[in-house]
Amino acid sequence: MDIAQNIKRRRLELSMSQQELANALGYKSRSTIAKIEAGENDIPLSKLVDLARALDTSIESLLTGERPVPRAHTAAESRPVGHGRTAAVILAGGRSTRNLQNIPNQFINVLGKPVISYCLDVYQNHPLIDDIYIVCLDRWESILQGYAQKSGITKLRGIIPAGESGIRSVLNGIRRLRSEGFTDRDMVVLQESTRPFVTEEMISKLLTTCKAKGHAIIGESKMDNVQFLVEGEKTTYIDRTRVVDLQSPDAYTLDTLDEVFSKAERLNHPLRESCVGLLMSNLGYNLNFCEGNHNNIKIVRQEDIAIFTALVKQRD
Repeated sequence: MDIAQNIKRRRLELSMSQQELANALGYKSRSTIAKIEAGENDIPLSKLVDLARALDTSIESLLTGERPVPRAHTAAESRPVGHGRTAAVILAGGRSTRNLQNIPNQFINVLGKPVISYCLDVYQNHPLIDDIYIVCLDRWESILQGYAQKSGITKLRGIIPAGESGIRSVLNGIRRLRSEGFTDRDMVVLQESTRPFVTEEMISKLLTTCKAKGHAIIGESKMDNVQFLVEGEKTTYIDRTRVVDLQSPDAYTLDTLDEVFSKAERLNHPLRESCVGLLMSNLGYNLNFCEGNHNNIKIVRQEDIAIFTALVKQRD
């Protein structure tokens, strides 16, 4: 791993955005950090000193990639996020009927590549993700394999059959991880393939919270609009400061997932939910949320494709 990758890895371990690191170094724009992490900008020794200070590590760690030793932090704060094994399970088993196209949303082409490839690229490039698995819709496996090869997804370890519901697809993924030697405290990030605007910072934030609390879910506070609950003829105002829109991705230690699914089995729960967060809520668990991003849209309808296309053009 070269110095550019070491800088990026350390930044993500701290759940720090490129803009936050740029601010700490006195740069106006995140683009300078992006160029450093891409290996496009040379780093003078004087700036390396500043980088090490901003990233709470040593110059040697940035040069060699050895585990950084934080200075004057508590044990909880200094606990490394990246140790152990971390897998991303991309959920691509759905087939939407609302996109006005005869193709699942995750495979729709946007600016030259399918929607799912935008997700795969982020997890491929994230230094804390070791393995990628995809739970795939029946008869799309070979097409998906071709997309992954074309995009250079070297972390892909397997394609898993989808289940009858979203939550059963997750269960298929967990069973595959267990069969390949993942252990209780290893972590898994579950990613909807139809939320292609996931970011590396979002994943890092999830892993930090998951490591401390056993699970974490990306959610967005819904404070922009006044909202009401309608029950028949009765309307009740909802305190919008307390409303969270559940999104994706979400992260769990494997022992947390085992506990949730074991409880569902004991209660003869039918497992019809679309995601683990909803299953946990239905089983009486409290949820740990990390703040999401307004651009973290889910592609469901035709207009969502147009919005995502515009967002990609703006980003690039």
